[in-house]
Formats: sequence, C-alpha cells, structure tokens
Amino acid sequence: MQIKSPFFIEVSTVQDFGRLVCAFERTPLLTFSFKSGKENLLATQIDFLNNIPVIYYVKYSSAGQYLAYKNTGGYEDVAIIANIQNPSVMYSPIISVEKFPQIFWRRPKGVKNSNYAPIKLANFQSLVKIASYKMMYEESPLPLFVFNSSKNSKYVVGTALNMAESDGVSYFYYATLPDNPVYSFIKYSSLKSDNPTFTNNIDEHGYIYIKLIKLSGSHPLVKVDE
Repeated sequence: MQIKSPFFIEVSTVQDFGRLVCAFERTPLLTFSFKSGKENLLATQIDFLNNIPVIYYVKYSSAGQYLAYKNTGGYEDVAIIANIQNPSVMYSPIISVEKFPQIFWRRPKGVKNSNYAPIKLANFQSLVKIASYKMMYEESPLPLFVFNSSKNSKYVVGTALNMAESDGVSYFYYATLPDNPVYSFIKYSSLKSDNPTFTNNIDEHGYIYIKLIKLSGSHPLVKVDE
C-alpha cells in the first residue's frame, strides 16, 4: 500500500489536546511526539479522509513520557509527566518519533474529495445526538471541534462522521454560534426537554457530556457557506 501524506490540523492549546486524547475515552488515544523544524509537536490520529490520515496536533515545550489528564469539579488539569503516579488520572503514553518518511510532510495534492462534505444541522440538539449516538453501543462520544468560519465572524461547532463504510464521502455535521464558547463541554439529557448547555462540570449524573476541542484557526478540511 502506498504511503500517503496526512492532513495536519492544529488545536488551540495543550489543554484542548489533552481533552481530545483522554476525556471520555475508554482507552486514551496514543500521543506521538516529534519535531517539525524547531517546533516540538504532540499529535494524534483520529480519522481518515479518503484513506488519508487526519492528524490533530499542538505545539508544546515541556518533555515527558505521558500526557496526564484529570477533570474534577469543573477543573481540568493537563500535564506532561515522567511516569504514571495516580490511578485516578487518565494517561496517554507519549511515543517519541525520530524520523518519518519524507512524504509525511507533504500536503496532499490532487486528491479527489479532499474536504469533508459539510451538512448544517437545524439545532444543537441534532448535533449532540450525532456526537453521542455511538454511546448506545458502548463507544466513546465523538469530539466536537470549534473554529471560526472563514466566511464571517460566526463560530462553527461540528464533527466528522462517515455513516457507511462503503460510502466514499465523509461528512462534517455542524451548527453555528455567534461567539466562541468559553466552556469545554456540552451537557445534554435525552430524558428532559431542555436544550443542550455548555459547561465545565462533568460530574453531574444523568447527563450526556460531549467534549469541545478548539482549533487554532479555521478547519482546513471544512468549507462552510453561510
């Protein structure tokens, strides 16, 4: 199989990256550490678009063997540490990479359908249902990515999903907000008529929680028309 250069998408902060690889995951995602020029990067792969890896990354300065994540009482703590110490903390092992194949650094060119197909939903309730539906099958909820629309000042919140394995199109389901949310999660209950709300506290029982991951800029694979 031919190696294909991946798509790279930068998340806003190490805290967002820690939430992406750890929060609500049955098994934390692997974190890869490597250099790009003079920058130290942490990265993880969570998707494929037309068989091309989609990699989310963040710049960082500290060194360590594990990324530690904990959320208690609405306070979120993310740190890069030397060893595992606390069983109540989630840990993503950091895999240090010395060298990738040269094609790894080339932006994919001439790729058919090199963007997600955007689908705007009527409300946030529909978006949360898409992000959380796999929980019925004891899988982790999908992350919701937050970024500024390149067309106007609105913020896009959405997630990528391919409903059928045989379908060559990957869809990005989204809704828009007038402002950048200051919270890290969405809280929702299928047993109540209340609309989903933003929160930092994920300790209240009886709710579904979806993690929000803020990007450092617009999403390079999502073109929305507003």
